Amino acid sequence: MASAGQTLNRPTLPAGYRFSPNNDDLIVYYLRRKILGQQLPADVIPTTDVYASRPDKLPLDDFKGGEANEWFFFSNRSKDDGTIALDGGYYEIDPEGAGPITWEEKVVGYVKTLNFYQGSSPNGTETEWMVEEFRVNPEFVPLNNNDRSTQEKIENLVACKISRVQPEPEW
Repeated sequence: MASAGQTLNRPTLPAGYRFSPNNDDLIVYYLRRKILGQQLPADVIPTTDVYASRPDKLPLDDFKGGEANEWFFFSNRSKDDGTIALDGGYYEIDPEGAGPITWEEKVVGYVKTLNFYQGSSPNGTETEWMVEEFRVNPEFVPLNNNDRSTQEKIENLVACKISRVQPEPEW
């Protein structure tokens, strides 16, 4: 962990490149490899607990090389109870933002969308922030039944795409 005044030695992408993977690529080439301890094609996704704070308080500067208003992190999986309460707001699962991710005709993972609201549930105000949480399909990861460490990563490690959708200006 970097102390105050130090910068993390985070790899960056070459000039002209942007990190904008498809959903299946994020699972196949990044999340699955991270779980298995394999080398990533580009080591640009930092790890943080996405659900420990409001999205505007996340270390967004730790992710470099992506599209505007889009950040990626590895994180612990969210709870499946529908709402995650935080100081000053909460995440709520969008039931229409969930589904399987396929690659080469196989289900390799799943995505669910969580919107961030200011205030207290259920009367909060929706913000421009959302999280798409990607988890791997356990059947897509080769596993030795005695390997508890990998099993725990399959159950708990996710890739998150944080988006800030800014409203169109009114002219």
